Amino acid sequence: MTLRRILALSLLSLTLVILSACNPASRTPTPDPAQIYTEVAQTVQAGLTQTAAAMPTATPTITPPPTATATPTLAVTLPPAGETTTPVASPTRPGANLPDRAEWVSQSPADGTVLLPGQEFTMTWTIRNIGDTTWTTAYQLRFYLANQALRLGASDIKFPKEVKKGETVDLSLTMKAPTTPGDYTSVWVLTNANGQNFYTVYITIKVTGATATVTPTNTAAPTNTPEPTASPTS
Repeated sequence: MTLRRILALSLLSLTLVILSACNPASRTPTPDPAQIYTEVAQTVQAGLTQTAAAMPTATPTITPPPTATATPTLAVTLPPAGETTTPVASPTRPGANLPDRAEWVSQSPADGTVLLPGQEFTMTWTIRNIGDTTWTTAYQLRFYLANQALRLGASDIKFPKEVKKGETVDLSLTMKAPTTPGDYTSVWVLTNANGQNFYTVYITIKVTGATATVTPTNTAAPTNTPEPTASPTS
C-alpha cells in the first residue's frame, strides 16, 4: 500500500467521523479530536512501516581487500664451501673497466708447490701490460685478504720500473711458509697510482712435513793421556 493511498484512507475516515458527530440524530458521543489525531497518526505510521518492509533493501557491496603483493627478496650469494677469507675493501674491485689492464705471463714457484713448515722462498709473478696506460713506480702490488696470516710474511711493494704497453715486469716477494701443515692461498692485487685495483695474482702452496732443524755435531773433548813415569830401579 502506497503512502498516498494510506493518507487518502485516513482523511476519509476522519471526514466520516466528523460527519457522524454533526448528525443530531446520532446518539454516539462526540469523539475527542486529540484522540482522532492520535489514531490517524498511528495508522499513517503503520502504513509507512508496511511500505518500508515491502520495499527491497539495498544489498551492500563487499569490496574484497587488495591482494597483498609479495615483497621481493634480495638474492644472497654465499662464498664457496671452505672459503673463510674476506677481501679487503678497496676503491675498485679487481677486473673493473679501467684503462689499466694486465696479463699473466708466468710465476715461480708454481701453484701447488710443496714446502716445509717455516720454509722461506721468493715468489715472482711476471706480468705484461696490455692496457692503454704506462705503469709507473707509483703502482703497487698489494695484499688483498683480511687474514694477515695469508700474507706469508711478505710486504706490499711498488713496481720496480716503468712498464709501457706491451712490456713485462717481474714482481717478486720474499715469503715464508706457515708452520702448520695445510693448503694456503695468498692473494695480491695490482694497484694503480689512484689506488684502484685492476688485476689479481695469487699463489697456492702446500705445507707438509716437519720443520727442518739443524742438529749440531757434538765433538768429544780430547782426553789427557798421563805420561808414563819411570819406575826406580833396584
